[in-house]
Amino acid sequence: MRRISMWVLPIWLSIATSCLAQQYELGGLGGYGWQGGLCAKTDTASATPGFRPGAAIGIVFGDNLYSQISGEVRYLFRWSDLKVDSGGQKASFNGESHIIHYDFLFHTNPADVPTRPFFAVGLGAKIFKGTGNERAFQPLTEFVLLTKATDILPVISFGGGVKWNWREHVGIRVEVRDYWSPSPQKVLVPNPSARIAGWLHDIVPMVGIAYRF
Repeated sequence: MRRISMWVLPIWLSIATSCLAQQYELGGLGGYGWQGGLCAKTDTASATPGFRPGAAIGIVFGDNLYSQISGEVRYLFRWSDLKVDSGGQKASFNGESHIIHYDFLFHTNPADVPTRPFFAVGLGAKIFKGTGNERAFQPLTEFVLLTKATDILPVISFGGGVKWNWREHVGIRVEVRDYWSPSPQKVLVPNPSARIAGWLHDIVPMVGIAYRF
């Protein structure tokens, strides 16, 4: 019995260590996104306020909660210049945004399968910042004023993609996320005679690499 126990204990520890060895992921993301979905209206005309397309970089920390379900804390920095367009006229203002959220990922395959398609959904916050220099005159102020301010709003994250186990401890992913948030009306200030309708959709295709431990 003692000899058996001397063999069982190392084997059990080896199995437990291998199961826990790749429970977590830490990685980086990069991509490019487009934002839209808002409309500013007066009684006689309309304009399209929002944010110009821009690059995105971020970090992700994941925890494999179950065989096919994992959780992730993510931070994404977005180059997001403010803009408003109407009838051939345009106005722009330097800006950026920061997205912090927690997602649940639902994989079609368990962790030991090399290719793992997934669907993701989560909640968090998006921080909008106007960083430009305000001027005495801005076109299209009858619709919206682009300002140097900060707006913090809730965000809903939807998306999906595919993970590949590239090396023993290294994974690669390709994914697309759609971040939904209300209109940020501190950086896109509607004129008293206008109103902004719609939800902002921030669609960001990304590629990432992560170390599993």
